[in-house]
Amino acid sequence: MEAKNVSLTIDGVKVEVPEGTTVLAAAEKAGIEIPNLCFLKSLAPYGACGVCVVEAEGCPKLLRACATTVREGMVVNSKGERALKARKLAFELLMGDHDGDCLGPCKIECPAHTDCQKYVGEIAEGPTARSTSARSPKGASPTPLRR
Repeated sequence: MEAKNVSLTIDGVKVEVPEGTTVLAAAEKAGIEIPNLCFLKSLAPYGACGVCVVEAEGCPKLLRACATTVREGMVVNSKGERALKARKLAFELLMGDHDGDCLGPCKIECPAHTDCQKYVGEIAEGPTARSTSARSPKGASPTPLRR
């Protein structure tokens, strides 16, 4: 049986995706980047970091894009003032207790497969473009560690 498609709008862009798709995946398909820290395709979504929150018309609360499935006719705003303020606060709370100074490669494997010390060191030494060599081959970004 073929999956039913769902149409929605994200940041003014109409997108059609299979039923059961997350808002984050729908945004990616539409070429819209929604920041996130805890999402990895290899893990079940759980929305722990709160950095991917978005606003949806008719919904009084912010939604975690990585863990919210799309609905027919949904209108999502990823750049609304409430979402941006909440993202900033979530990020500040997370980084307030994380300095990225763990032993690299971590003694307990980093779920993003990133050598954070190498990344931070390369940023400190010069052009940040070089620091991408420390990124995960799976594409997860240690961007929160930029200082």
